[in-house]
Amino acid sequence: MSRTTRAGRAKGYVYLIGAGPGDPELLTLKAERALSGADVILYDDLVSSQLVGRFAALKIYTGKRKGSHHFEQDAINEEILRHAREGKKVARLKGGDPFVFGRGGEELEILRKNGIGYEIIPGITAAHGASAYAEIPLTMRHLSSSVAFCTGHPVSKIQVPDADTLVYYMVASSLHEVLDAAKKQGRSDSLKGAIVLNATRYNQKVISGTLKELRQREEPLSSPALLILGGTLNHTLAENWYSRKRRVLLAGGDSGCYKSEECLKVYLPHKPVEGARWEKVKKYLLDIESFTVLLFFDALSVVYFFMALGRCRKDLRHLAGCKIYSAGEAASEELRNQGVIADCSFDNDGSGELLARLQQKGVMHESILLPASTLLNDYPVEELKALQNQVTALGLYSYSATENSESIDLDCIDEIYFSSPSSVRNFRKLYLAIPEKITVTTATDGCEAEYQKLFGG
Repeated sequence: MSRTTRAGRAKGYVYLIGAGPGDPELLTLKAERALSGADVILYDDLVSSQLVGRFAALKIYTGKRKGSHHFEQDAINEEILRHAREGKKVARLKGGDPFVFGRGGEELEILRKNGIGYEIIPGITAAHGASAYAEIPLTMRHLSSSVAFCTGHPVSKIQVPDADTLVYYMVASSLHEVLDAAKKQGRSDSLKGAIVLNATRYNQKVISGTLKELRQREEPLSSPALLILGGTLNHTLAENWYSRKRRVLLAGGDSGCYKSEECLKVYLPHKPVEGARWEKVKKYLLDIESFTVLLFFDALSVVYFFMALGRCRKDLRHLAGCKIYSAGEAASEELRNQGVIADCSFDNDGSGELLARLQQKGVMHESILLPASTLLNDYPVEELKALQNQVTALGLYSYSATENSESIDLDCIDEIYFSSPSSVRNFRKLYLAIPEKITVTTATDGCEAEYQKLFGG
């Protein structure tokens, strides 16, 4: 039986969730479950769009950075309460851990005061993420048996605890004040330190040096920035396991050509379709039983299809009359995540032999729904039609700059993989040029021709 207020309305429930420091794969299983069932997600600036985009809830960006607050804290508190009082499940999603410099305690007090049910789901805090991804131990036998987490703000109250390893959060604008405080408290000029920028993200950067050398730095730092000081840095390598990974930007469907152990996959920002396009999506999904085949070419199409299906108040039972096919291991794996094993799965290596593979699998004279991005790939549609299939290509998501102005730093990318001509056209809308150091890989001859046309080789 659900709990109700005196007015008879069901009470909402709030999850205070830590998203981790940046890498979306560091989200915990418990957080994944809570976010999957949430009606509303209020998320902060340091939570990646790749992570948030996986969930069907209403998303409200509440980003806060020094000097640029989209929402003030009081407004965030009121927004949480408003949705909870409407009986919704609310996920308050924060970068790192909500109880480590995340103002989770303040929001907890508001929930207690207003009698709202809640649950707290911890996340990997930035210190742990930066330590692991920069290969800097926070503790080490004979060198460090104590660690202190501190913050670089306010500068008038910077603490220098008596600990072997010091970790300072939020030092982008207060680095010199922190280092000066450490020097004043007797820390040696030769003490090793490391500044970790964008910890656990594809564009993570580590700046290391002695306390003296770091104090002499004049270049400005971008946020988020974290500082680690201590003797364990004497054992830090110039290159670490994370920096050695090749960064591959997938500017279209994930073909499964790249194994995660071999490279770090980076995706363009994306979001679900909105407005008039949603009416088209809704029209076809409400009539999903009329299709005989569902064909998925990439993992994102699977994610957004099931999100849209849920919005239409439908589930797996309404797919009973459809054969479900997947092209590429990434799409097959995401289908399994959704509780579906594809009836037929075939390789999609971009070799231009799709027609022969489809014919071999007997994909002929079918009514096919092809979920994809709004910039649809003409190549598979034409191949499917050549086999006398009726094909409906349905745009479920689009690529764009996100509300919190997240964009890809191409200087941190080693390779760009274009899976279709439309992926090249989409990329050209977002970026005028590609740095020369980047290797460009195209999946098909048509894709290569489009790349040559728009970027001049």
